[in-house]
Amino acid sequence: MSEREDKQDIAELIQNWAFWRDTGEFDNLLNAFHPEGRMVATWFAGPAKEFIAGSRAAWERGGRSSHFVGGSRITVRGDKATCESRMSLMIRAKLDGEEVDVTSWARFYDRVVRFEGRWCILERRLVYEKDRIDPVRPGAVVTLDPEILARFPEGYRHVAYVQSKGGAKVLEDLISFRTPAHEKLYADGKAWLEAA
Repeated sequence: MSEREDKQDIAELIQNWAFWRDTGEFDNLLNAFHPEGRMVATWFAGPAKEFIAGSRAAWERGGRSSHFVGGSRITVRGDKATCESRMSLMIRAKLDGEEVDVTSWARFYDRVVRFEGRWCILERRLVYEKDRIDPVRPGAVVTLDPEILARFPEGYRHVAYVQSKGGAKVLEDLISFRTPAHEKLYADGKAWLEAA
């Protein structure tokens, strides 16, 4: 298989991940990951199987979110690849009784491997850029608690605010764009890719 075909297959995998996650196709989503795959997001860090179980539970409770995946930058080295993809996450939720839309702009950063003849995600991390909250009802005003908001990095503080108010335990030390942690993520990915 050519490098171009590998890149096309990886790009399709990344697009399908978002579709499967947002349409409740959890068996397909599981197959997008390596058996030892890991996922890190605002509300979860650990094995992909557990992330999918949590996503399924939220789906069954009526949770509504949607991922839009833009272009990807893919580097292939044999049976390993790194893939960085522009992404927007859109969530509809209740906040203190008011319906709101939360939008986050971020990047998926994936370590991808060829396993049993197919590409799959070994590790997915996110790099958060910015986010916002908008009331759905025209003229509605949503008041945020500044102490809760300040607990989270600027890149994902509004998503984290809504998720934590909804009862989720949100991680407070995730990667934001153009920070030392962001640079380290890239350097570690490059070293992993180039290692034998």
